[in-house]
Amino acid sequence: MFSPINHNYIIFNHQERSSQFSLNKASASRPLMRHTAEVREITTGDKIKAGIGAIAGTVIPMMLMMKKQKVNNPFKLHYGLKEIIGMSASSIIGGVAVGMIGEDKKTNENKLKEGLFQFMNASIPTWIVGGVLKLCESSKHFNNIPGKIMSIAGGLIVGMYGAASVSNLICDPYDKRPDRKLTLKDCLINIDDALGVLVLAKFPCADKLHFERLLPFIFAYCGYRSGKSN
Repeated sequence: MFSPINHNYIIFNHQERSSQFSLNKASASRPLMRHTAEVREITTGDKIKAGIGAIAGTVIPMMLMMKKQKVNNPFKLHYGLKEIIGMSASSIIGGVAVGMIGEDKKTNENKLKEGLFQFMNASIPTWIVGGVLKLCESSKHFNNIPGKIMSIAGGLIVGMYGAASVSNLICDPYDKRPDRKLTLKDCLINIDDALGVLVLAKFPCADKLHFERLLPFIFAYCGYRSGKSN
């Protein structure tokens, strides 16, 4: 004999399958939500705090460098790879640290992540380009101005996209939030890397135009941008 049909089971099973279908549909569309970034309004207070921190983070290492190099004029400082990376890190740390004062936990978490992104974006391209330039100098075919220019351009592109990938992996290892995309402004910020590398490579134009004098201002802006991050 056939057992009687359990209509309640059929209805419940149909509802359960419908719920699972809805969840699967939502999960399938979830990656589209990753293109929506978290944004908060940047206030005047954010800008003031970030500016103070970034300036302090730039001036303090400059003073230490002046003492070490025994010069009285900050525009006569000599920059090596260590000084460039150290000053960029200090300005970003200063901007983020002061920018976090009085903010809630979520905002401070985002500022720390932006600070990490900016530091990676400022340091990784410099390391890569510095290494590539050393290879150029040891090569008979590429130890020239065109070869160094191509090395700088290639190193900056690879370094910036690599820095973005590394920082996103560190900040969001399980890929739960929108990735921090590399923007045009981020690329323009890396002019400090280009100028710094020109100084390190001792290009003739760098010596005459004194590009190194612009580095503190660019570093301070990097720190300011990190500290006021939304």
